[in-house]
Amino acid sequence: MNSTRFFGIISLISLLFLPSCKDPDEYRIDPAFTDYLLRFENEAGGRGRTFNLTDNGLIIEFAALKNGTAGLTHYENPIRIEIDRDYWTAISKTAGADMMKEDLIFHELGHGLLKRKHLNTTLENGDWKSIMCGGTKVNGREWNINYKGIRRAYYVDELFNENTPAPEFSSIQLLVDTLGYTPKLKLSFNTTSKNDFGWDLVDDSQHKISMENGRLRFESKVNDVFLMFAKTSIDIQSGFSYELTMEYVSPTDLTGQFGIVFGTLADNSTGDNDPIEYFSINKSKKMYMGNRSWYSFFTELNVNQINPNGRNKLKVFKIGNMLYYFINNVYCYFSEIESKGSGLHYGFMVPPKGVVLLANFTIAQRVGSGVVSKVKKSLPVEFEIKIVKSLNQNVINK
Repeated sequence: MNSTRFFGIISLISLLFLPSCKDPDEYRIDPAFTDYLLRFENEAGGRGRTFNLTDNGLIIEFAALKNGTAGLTHYENPIRIEIDRDYWTAISKTAGADMMKEDLIFHELGHGLLKRKHLNTTLENGDWKSIMCGGTKVNGREWNINYKGIRRAYYVDELFNENTPAPEFSSIQLLVDTLGYTPKLKLSFNTTSKNDFGWDLVDDSQHKISMENGRLRFESKVNDVFLMFAKTSIDIQSGFSYELTMEYVSPTDLTGQFGIVFGTLADNSTGDNDPIEYFSINKSKKMYMGNRSWYSFFTELNVNQINPNGRNKLKVFKIGNMLYYFINNVYCYFSEIESKGSGLHYGFMVPPKGVVLLANFTIAQRVGSGVVSKVKKSLPVEFEIKIVKSLNQNVINK
């Protein structure tokens, strides 16, 4: 189920007569938020900012907020921040919860203590410039922000200083070498031999797999998302590249996401919460990246080089702990891999009741010389199909 959550700010007009029991210096913080407030104060102190909140007052409390709102800042005396209990509970059950909670509390404290307004500009690579993004949407883009890893230090600096220089990660120039990868597995779709492409050619109540002009054609007949996997001996923790050319055959569906997936799929898993990385696009020229164990995708980018009416080559390189994303041979973005353990699964996703055509399924490794290995030959490969209710497409609106 898709979910929309808002970070908000409310300016309240003080009444002429406040209740006599109102304490303008009240300091009341729910224990769930204490650590995040302490982090904020430590970050402020390191930049020469102090607030003396225990003396001057602050309230951060749980509430049952409406309309998908995650947090609200009230300009009362003292400042009062409400955090939606259901949202907090929901993200607590997922990977990445700590950074999502910090982002929420820092955003609201940015309003309440730093008097920051929403800032809706972007960096060169399309990342939001500030965790203070929110309010009126820009070109319909969601407010999900990649607040983690190497990006956190910049975003905290910018929170306290709007003039913080653009970080290195925001460059659209590729700063690493992607040469030296040797193909290890290549699936051929220009034959009807299962030994070359792996998945059974079937036509049942849920899906149909066939060959079409040298490409694998996958048709979904259900309202759920299909995840197709080839289980290999190539570990995602190694230096690898994975590419797949995809075409989504739908004249009307502009938002259905199709793309590549890779990571860890446990035995007998449903595929719903496994730490599977995904890299997807849609016909509205939007790109997403994320991990299925998280509450939501990391961020959404507008990418002009996406071809909405034809083939798109998606390719990802893993170098060190980073994933570098390419669309049609153009570098787009990089971010940390979130899957921590060994993973051998590589595949693709198909939108509900969608049809995709596939070619050029290739996995390479940054190792010594080698030759391309056909499926079921020198590299052992198993093929799996999973049907999941949805990707973790929860939206974080501020």
